[in-house]
Amino acid sequence: MKKIIFASLAALALTACSTPPQKNVVVMASGKFTVSPNGDAIQFEPGTQHNEQVINLKGDKITLTNAGANKELTVSEPGVYLLNLKNDTLIGSLQAFGDASTREGRITQDVLMERMDSLQQLMQGTNVSAEKKNHFLAPGDFKKISSKDNAIIVGPFRGIPASLSPDKDGAIPEVYKFITNKDARATLDRLTKMLKE
Repeated sequence: MKKIIFASLAALALTACSTPPQKNVVVMASGKFTVSPNGDAIQFEPGTQHNEQVINLKGDKITLTNAGANKELTVSEPGVYLLNLKNDTLIGSLQAFGDASTREGRITQDVLMERMDSLQQLMQGTNVSAEKKNHFLAPGDFKKISSKDNAIIVGPFRGIPASLSPDKDGAIPEVYKFITNKDARATLDRLTKMLKE
C-alpha cells in the first residue's frame, strides 16, 4: 500500500513540475490594444504609439477586432508567434550569440556590402526562408516565428539582451530581433554614406 501511495505521489509531483509546451503570441502594434483575460481576443485601436505584449494562449485561436471587423487567427501548435499590427512591415532574424572570442571585432567592406544587400532583400521579402530563420511580416500579418516556446522576440526600440539564461529545461532561448522597414532604410542610408566617405 505504501509503495502505491509513494508511486502515485511521485507521478503527481512529476506532472506538477513538467510544464506542457506553451503557445506565446507577441503582439506589436501602432496604437492601443486590449487583450481579454484568457488571451483569446484582442481589441485594437490604430494609432502611432508603439506597444508590445506577450500573450500566453491556452486555446487554439485569437479573435482580432479592428475597426469593427473581426479576424480569426489560428494558433494550433506550441511555439512563439508574431502579430504585426504596426503601420509598417516588420523584418527580423535569429541573432547569433557566441562567446567573446568568436565575435567579430571588425568586418571588411565586402562583408558589410554583403550584409547590406541581405538587408535590402529582407526588406523586399525576398531571400526569406525557414532555414535561414529570417522573417518578413507586412502590416496585419501573423506568423509562427519559432517552434521553441522559450524563444524571445525583441521588437523595435528595444535592445538585444546582453546575456541569456537557460530556461527550466536548461535550454538557451533563441533570440529574434525585429525592426521596421523604415528603421532598416535609415540604417542602410547611414551605412551607404559611411562607405562613400
